Amino acid sequence: MRKPLLAAIFLALSAPAMAQVETTDIKIALDWAFQGPQSVFLYGVETGKFSKEGLNVQVDRGNGSSETIVRVASGAYQFGWADIATMVKFNAEHPGNELVAVYITGGASPLAVITETGRGITTPKDLEGHTLGATAGSAALAMFDVFAKKAGFDASKVSWQNVSGALREPMMVRGELVAVAGFTTSSIMSVVQLGVPMEKIVVLRYNDFGLKQYGTAIVMRPDFAAKNPQITAAVVRAINAAFIDAIANPMASTNAIKSKDPLVDVNSECARLVDGLETLTLTKEFRENGIGSVDRARMQESVGEIQQAYNLKAALPLEQVYTNAYLPSAAARMPPALGKCKTTS
Repeated sequence: MRKPLLAAIFLALSAPAMAQVETTDIKIALDWAFQGPQSVFLYGVETGKFSKEGLNVQVDRGNGSSETIVRVASGAYQFGWADIATMVKFNAEHPGNELVAVYITGGASPLAVITETGRGITTPKDLEGHTLGATAGSAALAMFDVFAKKAGFDASKVSWQNVSGALREPMMVRGELVAVAGFTTSSIMSVVQLGVPMEKIVVLRYNDFGLKQYGTAIVMRPDFAAKNPQITAAVVRAINAAFIDAIANPMASTNAIKSKDPLVDVNSECARLVDGLETLTLTKEFRENGIGSVDRARMQESVGEIQQAYNLKAALPLEQVYTNAYLPSAAARMPPALGKCKTTS
């Protein structure tokens, strides 16, 4: 009788401790491969940001925002990191199955035209009469006409060649294309890795010419958020903490990629991360009000730009696009000074 009694006492004493360490399994789908910007999520796992919130997180690479959004909409992943414009398009085309952004990490959009000096391209109007490259279905291509209208040039005078993501920047560097349209987070460092010095890269950012677009965001199904508000808030807190830490320690964040790719070039990926943080996350709006602070009027205008670009007829109230219900306090979202990359051998 003694052994069963001792076992019962052990279980009774252990029950509270076991409840304390109980975790929730969460899957997050990223927008692209494990590069500098995506390292923030791996860094969050590595530094215990998620486990501190009682979360056991699986972070998987993506193959573009469109695929990420489908993964989340299907329920295969509870959270995704994707481009807002792509999510808005999905929402308009799939009424009743919309996603919602709960934490905006891109205070500015990465959409841009990239070229290099010596091509005669210094302003958007200089693109007239030239052939540009873009991947089929890319947001940069879809939003180009809106960019042209805002920047004051004739988009009909620009020709396009659809290319794969692997060929886009090499064709531009070889001179087969005068410029390419894409995401700065992908294209700029790809051009640098092809031997073009950073100071010779010309970047025409869509937002610099009047677009109101935000960039990447944490997206999810609103029904999951409504049923699991505490889990949703915990995930957002952990991701916010990871971004705050990565801003201060970009090289440490980049090193987290080694868990997925031991051969990663941490120097170039750290440079990619810092460029993205500096130009997309550390905007004036986010520096003053905290990461994820959204101007509702600007967001509504940005939705209108997306509807115009994709010729979307469905009405999209702001509550079907964005909610701030799960954000940490503004004080918790205030970014630190941006750290630097330390060259490693």
